[in-house]
Amino acid sequence: MKIQEILKQPESKTLEFKKEIPKNRRNLLKTVVAFANGAGGHIYIGVNDDRTITGINEEPFDMEEKLASIIYDSISPIPNVFFQTLAFEDKIIFIIKILPGANKPYYLKKLGPEGGIFLRMGSTNRKADSQSIAELKRQARNISIDQEIDPSFDCDVLDMGLLEKFIELRGLKTKPNLDYFVKIKAAQRYDHTCHPSIGGMLLFSSTLPDKYSYARFRVSRFKAENRADLIHSIIINDGMLAMPEKIMDFVRLYMEKKIEISALRRKEDYDIPLLAIREGILNAICHRDYSITGSDNKLDIFSDRIEIISPGTLPSGITLQDLGDGISEVRNRFIVKIFHEAGFVEQLGTGIMRIKEACRINALPEPKFQEIGNFFKIIIFRARLAISPELEDVFELIKQGSPLGSKEIAVNLNIHQNTALKRLKQLEEKGLIHKQGRGSRVRYSV
Repeated sequence: MKIQEILKQPESKTLEFKKEIPKNRRNLLKTVVAFANGAGGHIYIGVNDDRTITGINEEPFDMEEKLASIIYDSISPIPNVFFQTLAFEDKIIFIIKILPGANKPYYLKKLGPEGGIFLRMGSTNRKADSQSIAELKRQARNISIDQEIDPSFDCDVLDMGLLEKFIELRGLKTKPNLDYFVKIKAAQRYDHTCHPSIGGMLLFSSTLPDKYSYARFRVSRFKAENRADLIHSIIINDGMLAMPEKIMDFVRLYMEKKIEISALRRKEDYDIPLLAIREGILNAICHRDYSITGSDNKLDIFSDRIEIISPGTLPSGITLQDLGDGISEVRNRFIVKIFHEAGFVEQLGTGIMRIKEACRINALPEPKFQEIGNFFKIIIFRARLAISPELEDVFELIKQGSPLGSKEIAVNLNIHQNTALKRLKQLEEKGLIHKQGRGSRVRYSV
């Protein structure tokens, strides 16, 4: 990426700008530690807060030697750090590149292995709490929290009915029993005892145990565009294998149907495609941070939008810019594996793409994806893009099946072909349809 494009970006969990190396080195070192404990990052030195380039005054080789020594003496384990220089407009920008660490957690030696661990939260560095430290240690062991065994529970907490449902969804003829829980690693035997994994309990408990009640899902319907007037709310604390469909039942109950009458037909549908909502729910269940025990997942229905909020920011290797590009990093390996085998998740990395596509083909505005504090939020808007009834008829016809030519559209709608071409051009300019082919072979599709 060119420096002009980088300068347009706000500071984030992977990007920081500094006019110069601060005299208080600790703030700089905190950023290096936070980047190493997360997705890595770049620190650009020689760039002012207003993004004007001031450049550096020191010799780059001297600066590199000094910083390498400071980082080596101050941080443990030693992070992977590289130094670069960039010449721009007769000035030199010094770049510190920190790779995501393999030996987490990294910490400042002076503050110790408990008090010196920092994480990147948006554009700031935050001291890690005990839950975050435990998660970093799991990452170093290459396991996820849902794979851990909880010896405080016996396997009788697991529900055979949900296991039977899972086996049916997989199309298998195996009988549900304790051995099958052990086989799929939802539980583990120790001599004469059996204990479930955390993921096993979250998925296969008929009701979430109190210890894990934070994994529940709250669905709320508000009257207007804010939370001032709550109409109804329900908490769903079923095992997560049964959770998505139960949530969707309440979504259907709380969402109004819209009725549209066009030249084609009378149409009753929801103003937000249920596919987009379902993918947002699955995203929240599969990818929330289950090491955060103080908050549950939420789906809030407003008059103008739906918000799906889950605890935890994106996994360390993913940024907001990566969403929708098919890039995937699995935080909860066991949960995602079970949802994939059950058919809830078709292909890793496609959930956000499906949400965007469902909104696009239903003429909805682009959904928003945000990291706010320690939460991830999906916003899906209810108001359709403004298109005239005439364009709506053409759009609905194209949505029905295979790509169509302008002549076929004109015949179906009983309009002149030139009129059809004008309307098609308008839909194409709005980004709602795609044109392919040449001459008489031109076809239009959603």
